[in-house]
Amino acid sequence: MSVEKPCNLREQQLLFANHLRNPRDFAAPAGIEERRMRIYRHLFFGNISNVLATTFPVIRSIMNEEQWEALVRDFYATHRCETPLFPYIAGELAEYLLHERDSDADYPFLGELAWYEWSEIALRHSDETMPTCWPMVFRFPVHRIGVGYLPQQAPATATYLLMYRRCDEQIKFMESSAATFRLLQLLDDKTLPTLQDVCEQLAVEMQHQDILSLQTMVQDTLQQLLQAGVINNS
Repeated sequence: MSVEKPCNLREQQLLFANHLRNPRDFAAPAGIEERRMRIYRHLFFGNISNVLATTFPVIRSIMNEEQWEALVRDFYATHRCETPLFPYIAGELAEYLLHERDSDADYPFLGELAWYEWSEIALRHSDETMPTCWPMVFRFPVHRIGVGYLPQQAPATATYLLMYRRCDEQIKFMESSAATFRLLQLLDDKTLPTLQDVCEQLAVEMQHQDILSLQTMVQDTLQQLLQAGVINNS
């Protein structure tokens, strides 16, 4: 008669973790009372669900209980998180929705909305020098999405947003234009060390013939962004 070799600690941990993530496909480790496993399943999943619901209030508001639980369970079971830090698990969900999940039942804007909501948390925890501005572009107007506005098709024009952290650490956003979005990208380009270089590059891309008027518009735009706390003088 053969005797089954007992699992070592590492194998036991894997069995335990696999079952907690996906109890439908992975049996619980032998010898553990079901009542205790049920408590663990509820505790672990509940913690993840609550963290994500807090970070993604808009997504949570546009899903009913069944839809939300199905989404979180699929993420919980199939995505391999690379961070042990709870605040950054939300970023893992955004990555999952953008690059891994493929469900016809999802809203077409779901991945972009997740990235937009996650950006506020990411910017809040960023160690970049304040104030900090992140220019972002989306196919959908994610800042307008909510229970009363659930677009099924992307508009003809993209949505440009500036997510920024002011010196008082408040997180804000403002709608932008494609030109301002590109201006901020070029200002961050290390191969364009001066504002003159930036304006010349912008003129080429915009096919703008009057470089002097473009320089004036750029300076006016930068002054407005400076007064709003979007950028600083550095």
